Amino acid sequence: MSSVNSNKKLDSIADNDDILTEILVRLPLKSILRCKSVSKQWRSLISGPHFCRRIYPDPYLVSGILLKEGHLNNQEIDFVPLIDNPTNPPLKTLTFVNHLLGSRILQSCHGLLICSRFTYRDFKLDYYIYNPTTKQLRTIPLPPGGQDSTIVRGMFLAYDPHKSPHYKVVCVRKPNSWQDYLGIYSRLDHLDPCHYGHHCLCMGDYSRYQIEVYSSKTRSWRLSGRSFIAHCGVDFTRGVFWNGAVHWVNYYSSPSMYFKVDDKKLRKMPMPATPTPDVCRTLYLDESRAHLHLVEIYGMTKFDVYEMKTNYSGWFVKYQVDLGSITNAFPEMILTYLHPFDFAILGIIREADDAESYMVFYTDNKVIRYNLNDRTFNMIHDFSEGSEVIYPRSNWYGAYHYIETIASI
Repeated sequence: MSSVNSNKKLDSIADNDDILTEILVRLPLKSILRCKSVSKQWRSLISGPHFCRRIYPDPYLVSGILLKEGHLNNQEIDFVPLIDNPTNPPLKTLTFVNHLLGSRILQSCHGLLICSRFTYRDFKLDYYIYNPTTKQLRTIPLPPGGQDSTIVRGMFLAYDPHKSPHYKVVCVRKPNSWQDYLGIYSRLDHLDPCHYGHHCLCMGDYSRYQIEVYSSKTRSWRLSGRSFIAHCGVDFTRGVFWNGAVHWVNYYSSPSMYFKVDDKKLRKMPMPATPTPDVCRTLYLDESRAHLHLVEIYGMTKFDVYEMKTNYSGWFVKYQVDLGSITNAFPEMILTYLHPFDFAILGIIREADDAESYMVFYTDNKVIRYNLNDRTFNMIHDFSEGSEVIYPRSNWYGAYHYIETIASI
């Protein structure tokens, strides 16, 4: 009888989500992940938002930055911790899958990474989702309309764990037949003029694209609307997910764009007024703690950090940055003048207490933390003098936020 009663007690505990949660959250992460295979109930519980909050109370906390060096064949990843009690580097290399050239990170979104890899077997790019916290990986098939990877212009992750445990992948591709281009000339009147004030489709300033969306819930692709025309300055290789949409900047004066994933609507995104037309600008666009930030740098170390209004009515200046006084904080930096091409913004990090929000940038082989409110500098990482670290200058390409999560993929 005693064994029967004890089994009943164990069954009652196993069926009680509250008690089970209190037990599981005290286990090491590896043990928690193994418990997912016990039953569908345990898997659902551990994958749920409430359990994830118990493990990581602040789901917006950026605990580090993953840095990919500029060398294409170098698969090593540098991890720069941003918290006081840093975890071990979530990954040190992108060669954790079986192929020769390793992988390339395309985007980080709420703790998940979307990556690509080139395979010699069929000379094409494969895409996959990777959770660096749990080491889980899932391959994403190419969309039916984009089996030829040469026509895929970008793959972007759309994932908001506060709304759904499922994610979507947005694919922007070129039409896969010349027939898809028919009618483009009849739409010239609807095109925005280029920065010279006229339509120059014949000069290659515009191209036609198609969007397809993959759902992790259905494991399938769906075509999203008709093909569309976009200016060549819209960078479909880099996208930022915010407010339920993927955003792409335009490096010229024509409008930038964003795609609402739920209603499958493509819209123009306003940009701040350009101070001087046709002046080369450096752009940084990224999301942090449900805020979309934009930085435009016009050849100076003083610049503004803009934030987008949630209704897309425009940008407003959230912070003003002045990096000119960095040598006062670090006299060992022998810099007579900090040129914009001498530093790279790695992240605009919003904190729960906005007074602690900061910018992370790279210069002189160092990673510096700049408080956006009191404008103070602190060094958070110094690379060894012997290393040949080559990071892309003056943009956010090659730097990815790392947020710890046990989200399933």
